[in-house]
Amino acid sequence: MSSFVEELEANARGRFVRWAPALWRELLDGPGTKLGQALSASGASAKASEELLRAYLRLGAEAIGLGYLYPASAGRQNFFTLAWSDLVPRLLAQAPEAERAGALAQLWNLGENLETSPPWVQRIFCRVGEGLTSLADIEARLRDTASRAMEPPKTKLGQKSQPFLVHMATEDSRFLPGALHFLSPTVLCVHDRHRKATGGREAATQGLWLTGDAPMRLGAMGCRETPEPTHEQTPALGWLTWNDPRVDDWFATTVNDWRAAGTMFTSQFVVVLLPS
Repeated sequence: MSSFVEELEANARGRFVRWAPALWRELLDGPGTKLGQALSASGASAKASEELLRAYLRLGAEAIGLGYLYPASAGRQNFFTLAWSDLVPRLLAQAPEAERAGALAQLWNLGENLETSPPWVQRIFCRVGEGLTSLADIEARLRDTASRAMEPPKTKLGQKSQPFLVHMATEDSRFLPGALHFLSPTVLCVHDRHRKATGGREAATQGLWLTGDAPMRLGAMGCRETPEPTHEQTPALGWLTWNDPRVDDWFATTVNDWRAAGTMFTSQFVVVLLPS
C-alpha cells in the first residue's frame, strides 16, 4: 500500500499545479486511516477493502488537485470536503459490502456536480449531510433534498400560519439582520445591515431553509447580491398584529406565495412565517 500511495502522490504532483502536499498528508493520516480501520473491522475481505481504500485515495488525490477538498484549517466547507473527511470514513464501512463502491462513486459525482452549483445549494447539502447516519439510498435522498430546496412547496401560505423567531446571532454574534430576499421558494438569504460587500469583500449573509417543521440555519451564504430593504406585506399574514414582546417595528419584510419573513430595527431575530 505504501508504494501505491507514493506513486499516487508523485503522479498528482506532476499533473496538478494546485497540488497541496500538506492536505494530502492530512487526508492520509486522518480520514484515510480511519476508513482503513473501519473497513478492516467490518469483516470484509482484505482484497476488497484495499481496493476500496485505493479508490478513495485516488479520488481524494484528484479532488485535492482540482481544488474540491479543503483543509481543516480553511474555516469553510463544501459537500465534497464533508463527504471525504467525514461521511465516507464514518459510514462507508457500515454499508453492505456490495454497495460500498457504488456509494463512493455517488458521493464523488454529487460533490463534483455541486462545485458548479450556487453557494446556497452547497450550504443546504452540507447541513443535511452533517446529520446523515447511513449511506443507504444516498443519491435518492439527496436528490429529494435538492427537489425540496428548489421547487415550490405543495402548501401555500394562507390565513393560518405558524410564526418562528430565529436568532441569527447563534452563528455570528455580530450579525444584525437587514435586507432579505428569497433565493428559491423556501430558501431565504438575510444580509447584515452594516457589513456589506465592499472592496472585493463579500457581504455578511446568512441563509435559512424554510422547510419541514421549523427553519433550518444554513450559515454564511456567499451571496453577492445587494438587495435594498423591501416592505412586502399582505393582511392575511398578520405582521402587525402578532403580539410578542420580541417583535418591534419592521426594518424589512419579504413575502412569496409559500413563505414570509421580516427583520426588525432593534433585534437580531428574523421572524419567519410557515403554513400551519
